[in-house]
Amino acid sequence: MAKENQKMQSWQVFHFARKYLGRSVLYAVFGKKNARSVDYWCEDPKYTDKAEQAYDPIKGVKELLSTLDDQGHTAAVRACLDYLRAGTSLEEETVPVVTELLPTLSEEKLADYTCLAEFQAAITRCESCQEVNARKKAAIEEIERTFAKYIKDCEK
Repeated sequence: MAKENQKMQSWQVFHFARKYLGRSVLYAVFGKKNARSVDYWCEDPKYTDKAEQAYDPIKGVKELLSTLDDQGHTAAVRACLDYLRAGTSLEEETVPVVTELLPTLSEEKLADYTCLAEFQAAITRCESCQEVNARKKAAIEEIERTFAKYIKDCEK
């Protein structure tokens, strides 16, 4: 029988943390006054009266990031995810800097070409993987800023 939903759910993250770290660690992170809420977040809705869409902090952050992404603020979403990875084994070498948008969509589009040209030149010069990867990330971030400017200007 196939599994209906193979993606980890937020309650599973809390359940796993409680199982392997213990309640006391979760209570220390979220505060003892929230002990009842922490235990609630760990429950499988399939076996309790907890609503499938019940709030927990992980769902709140996910909703916030989805909303930012829907509004074209992908660079801010990436920066937040990098912040969340900081101090873990998933931490990346460089954290993208969220910058302000250029005044016009035309200027944003021109900036895309500059970043893409630098990326292509780095490949042509056979620069190190780290340098080419940095250029790739810069180009992606620039394109995301262009999309954010498009959303801001054209989707009103």
